[in-house]
Amino acid sequence: MIPNFLSAFRMIAFLPVIILFSSEYYLTSFFLFTAAAWSDFLDGFLARRYNITSTLGSLLDLLADKILVSSILIFLVFYTGNIYLLILTIAIVVREISISSLRLFLVSNGEEISKITPDKYGKLKTFLQMFSLSLLLLYPLFGNIFFVSVLIILLISTLLSIVSFLNYLKIWNSLEEN
Repeated sequence: MIPNFLSAFRMIAFLPVIILFSSEYYLTSFFLFTAAAWSDFLDGFLARRYNITSTLGSLLDLLADKILVSSILIFLVFYTGNIYLLILTIAIVVREISISSLRLFLVSNGEEISKITPDKYGKLKTFLQMFSLSLLLLYPLFGNIFFVSVLIILLISTLLSIVSFLNYLKIWNSLEEN
């Protein structure tokens, strides 16, 4: 299935993105990451459009996003040594691990995965995260002011991720009450 193939692409795309960036092919790294980020939208669109959704596909999609985003963020923390990026990365990775654990817990206890899908804040968070990460891959071409500007976008994404996390906790509480 094409949506699962696109998820698999996202799961492995982080490695060539990092290699290209480390080799100072910043634009190529940017374009490959952008293609991987857009594949997230495309696989969801195709799965819904042609009604080829599955629990496995949903879990692969979530896992692919976590691997792509977390790997690039962690790499960039080590590459830049920036404390603010480190703090944002810790917040994002902890949130992603928490959400993934919560989803797996709910699914393993019989909840349908369709009841625990991202809300509007989560979708906006994902867009801003992917957008800011793609721009961070270009920062060596544009300098520190650009880097700080992109960190502000990533900060907004991180705040949205916290709001989204709190909404997941509300969903979890409402499911537990039923």
